[in-house]
Amino acid sequence: MIKINNNIIEIWKYWEKINRNIRLKHRETAQKYGFTFEQFHLLIELDQHTELKLTADILPPTIGEVADDIGNAPHTLSERIKRLEKKGLVEKKRDNKDLRVNRIMLTHQGQLLIDKIKNEAGNIFIYNTLEHMDQKSLNNLLIGLKELNQEISKGN
Repeated sequence: MIKINNNIIEIWKYWEKINRNIRLKHRETAQKYGFTFEQFHLLIELDQHTELKLTADILPPTIGEVADDIGNAPHTLSERIKRLEKKGLVEKKRDNKDLRVNRIMLTHQGQLLIDKIKNEAGNIFIYNTLEHMDQKSLNNLLIGLKELNQEISKGN
Protein backbone atom coordinates (compact mmCIF):
# COMPACT_ATOMS: atom_id res chain seq x y z
CA MET A 1 0.00 0.00 0.00
CA ILE A 2 1.24 3.47 -0.89
CA LYS A 3 1.76 5.83 2.01
CA ILE A 4 0.64 9.31 1.00
CA ASN A 5 2.21 12.39 2.51
CA ASN A 6 -0.33 14.50 4.47
CA ASN A 7 0.69 17.56 2.45
CA ILE A 8 -0.28 15.76 -0.75
CA ILE A 9 -3.71 14.94 0.69
CA GLU A 10 -4.19 18.56 1.74
CA ILE A 11 -3.01 19.87 -1.66
CA TRP A 12 -5.49 17.57 -3.38
CA LYS A 13 -8.34 18.81 -1.16
CA TYR A 14 -7.50 22.43 -1.96
CA TRP A 15 -7.15 21.61 -5.65
CA GLU A 16 -10.68 20.17 -5.62
CA LYS A 17 -12.01 23.20 -3.71
CA ILE A 18 -10.40 25.60 -6.19
CA ASN A 19 -11.86 23.68 -9.14
CA ARG A 20 -15.30 23.69 -7.50
CA ASN A 21 -15.11 27.45 -6.90
CA ILE A 22 -14.12 28.07 -10.52
CA ARG A 23 -17.01 25.89 -11.75
CA LEU A 24 -19.41 27.81 -9.50
CA LYS A 25 -18.11 31.09 -10.91
CA HIS A 26 -18.64 29.76 -14.45
CA ARG A 27 -22.19 28.72 -13.54
CA GLU A 28 -22.94 32.11 -12.00
CA THR A 29 -21.60 33.94 -15.04
CA ALA A 30 -23.45 31.65 -17.48
CA GLN A 31 -26.70 32.33 -15.64
CA LYS A 32 -25.99 36.05 -15.88
CA TYR A 33 -25.99 35.59 -19.68
CA GLY A 34 -29.25 33.64 -19.61
CA PHE A 35 -27.98 30.07 -19.92
CA THR A 36 -28.82 27.04 -17.87
CA PHE A 37 -25.83 25.17 -16.50
CA GLU A 38 -26.54 22.38 -18.99
CA GLN A 39 -26.50 24.79 -21.94
CA PHE A 40 -23.28 26.32 -20.69
CA HIS A 41 -21.76 22.86 -20.25
CA LEU A 42 -22.64 22.07 -23.87
CA LEU A 43 -21.06 25.32 -25.07
CA ILE A 44 -17.89 24.53 -23.10
CA GLU A 45 -17.79 21.01 -24.59
CA LEU A 46 -18.11 22.42 -28.12
CA ASP A 47 -15.44 25.01 -27.31
CA GLN A 48 -13.07 22.21 -26.28
CA HIS A 49 -13.72 20.45 -29.59
CA THR A 50 -12.98 23.75 -31.36
CA GLU A 51 -9.64 23.96 -29.52
CA LEU A 52 -8.80 20.40 -30.61
CA LYS A 53 -9.69 21.23 -34.20
CA LEU A 54 -7.18 24.08 -34.16
CA THR A 55 -4.36 21.70 -33.30
CA ALA A 56 -5.35 18.73 -35.46
CA ASP A 57 -7.40 17.72 -38.47
CA ILE A 58 -10.47 16.75 -36.45
CA LEU A 59 -14.07 17.03 -37.65
CA PRO A 60 -16.66 18.75 -35.45
CA PRO A 61 -18.35 16.20 -33.18
CA THR A 62 -21.62 14.48 -33.87
CA ILE A 63 -24.55 14.90 -31.51
CA GLY A 64 -23.98 11.32 -30.33
CA GLU A 65 -20.29 11.95 -29.61
CA VAL A 66 -21.04 15.04 -27.52
CA ALA A 67 -23.88 13.22 -25.74
CA ASP A 68 -21.43 10.45 -24.80
CA ASP A 69 -18.82 12.96 -23.66
CA ILE A 70 -21.17 14.77 -21.29
CA GLY A 71 -23.21 11.74 -20.25
CA ASN A 72 -26.55 12.68 -21.80
CA ALA A 73 -28.94 10.91 -24.12
CA PRO A 74 -28.75 12.21 -27.71
CA HIS A 75 -32.43 13.25 -27.73
CA THR A 76 -31.90 15.34 -24.56
CA LEU A 77 -28.91 17.02 -26.16
CA SER A 78 -30.85 17.64 -29.38
CA GLU A 79 -33.34 19.82 -27.49
CA ARG A 80 -30.53 21.86 -25.96
CA ILE A 81 -28.90 22.26 -29.36
CA LYS A 82 -32.18 23.52 -30.88
CA ARG A 83 -32.45 26.22 -28.20
CA LEU A 84 -28.86 27.31 -28.74
CA GLU A 85 -29.36 27.28 -32.53
CA LYS A 86 -32.30 29.67 -32.10
CA LYS A 87 -29.97 32.00 -30.18
CA GLY A 88 -27.47 31.80 -33.05
CA LEU A 89 -24.75 30.22 -30.90
CA VAL A 90 -24.60 26.69 -32.33
CA GLU A 91 -25.07 25.27 -35.80
CA LYS A 92 -25.66 21.78 -37.14
CA LYS A 93 -24.11 20.70 -40.41
CA ARG A 94 -24.61 17.50 -42.36
CA ASP A 95 -21.56 15.29 -42.57
CA ASN A 96 -20.11 15.39 -46.08
CA LYS A 97 -19.49 11.63 -46.17
CA ASP A 98 -22.62 10.42 -44.34
CA LEU A 99 -25.70 12.61 -44.80
CA ARG A 100 -27.47 10.83 -41.94
CA VAL A 101 -25.00 12.37 -39.49
CA ASN A 102 -25.23 15.89 -38.10
CA ARG A 103 -22.14 17.57 -36.74
CA ILE A 104 -22.42 20.45 -34.29
CA MET A 105 -20.19 23.40 -33.70
CA LEU A 106 -20.15 26.85 -32.21
CA THR A 107 -21.00 29.72 -34.53
CA HIS A 108 -18.70 32.73 -34.58
CA GLN A 109 -21.18 34.47 -32.26
CA GLY A 110 -21.18 31.43 -29.96
CA GLN A 111 -17.38 31.36 -29.86
CA LEU A 112 -17.20 35.06 -29.03
CA LEU A 113 -19.74 34.65 -26.23
CA ILE A 114 -18.09 31.58 -24.70
CA ASP A 115 -14.71 33.35 -24.83
CA LYS A 116 -16.27 36.34 -23.06
CA ILE A 117 -17.84 34.14 -20.36
CA LYS A 118 -14.62 32.16 -19.85
CA ASN A 119 -12.65 35.39 -19.60
CA GLU A 120 -15.06 36.96 -17.16
CA ALA A 121 -15.58 33.88 -15.01
CA GLY A 122 -12.09 32.46 -15.14
CA ASN A 123 -9.39 34.84 -16.13
CA ILE A 124 -10.72 37.96 -14.42
CA PHE A 125 -11.89 35.99 -11.37
CA ILE A 126 -8.51 34.28 -10.98
CA TYR A 127 -6.56 37.43 -11.80
CA ASN A 128 -8.44 39.46 -9.20
CA THR A 129 -8.00 36.71 -6.64
CA LEU A 130 -4.26 36.36 -7.25
CA GLU A 131 -3.83 40.12 -7.19
CA HIS A 132 -4.69 40.05 -3.46
CA MET A 133 -1.83 37.67 -2.65
CA ASP A 134 1.57 38.92 -1.55
CA GLN A 135 4.53 38.63 -3.93
CA LYS A 136 6.28 35.87 -1.98
CA SER A 137 3.15 33.69 -2.03
CA LEU A 138 2.70 34.34 -5.75
CA ASN A 139 6.33 33.38 -6.46
CA ASN A 140 5.98 30.17 -4.42
CA LEU A 141 2.71 29.31 -6.14
CA LEU A 142 4.26 29.89 -9.56
CA ILE A 143 7.27 27.70 -8.77
CA GLY A 144 5.00 24.96 -7.43
CA LEU A 145 2.68 25.06 -10.44
CA LYS A 146 5.62 24.92 -12.86
CA GLU A 147 7.01 21.88 -11.06
CA LEU A 148 3.59 20.24 -10.99
CA ASN A 149 3.15 20.85 -14.71
CA GLN A 150 6.59 19.38 -15.46
CA GLU A 151 5.83 16.25 -13.44
CA ILE A 152 2.40 15.80 -15.02
CA SER A 153 3.94 16.28 -18.48
CA LYS A 154 6.38 13.45 -17.78
CA GLY A 155 3.41 11.12 -17.34
CA ASN A 156 3.99 10.32 -13.66
